[in-house]
Amino acid sequence: MAPIISVQNLTKTYANGFEALKGINLDVEKGEILALLGPNGAGKTTLISIICGIANPSGGRVLVAGHDVVKDFRATRGMIGLVPQELTTDQFETVFNTVSFSRGLHGKKAKPAHIEKVLRAL
Repeated sequence: MAPIISVQNLTKTYANGFEALKGINLDVEKGEILALLGPNGAGKTTLISIICGIANPSGGRVLVAGHDVVKDFRATRGMIGLVPQELTTDQFETVFNTVSFSRGLHGKKAKPAHIEKVLRAL
């Protein structure tokens, strides 16, 4: 079975010449849980940003469910849920409303029954 996320020889060099990623290879199987650990500046956020379609790679390739994150941006972005490090929503808002709001940011309908099911499972 093909991995759900496949990172192949991924590189990222910023305009100032800083190499954040140098030939990263990684496969994540469907259902697998992965944690990225490392010191500040190790490239964790850059890697996640590229996988999620927030940043573009300098080289290499990332596939999500067989779709290229650059060429098939809309298909891959719709399959990924990202919880950012800092949320800029109202701190007194309910979890349900925050999740509903975040779905709308990516063109997805709120789907209250689906959100309820997922939140109960968590």
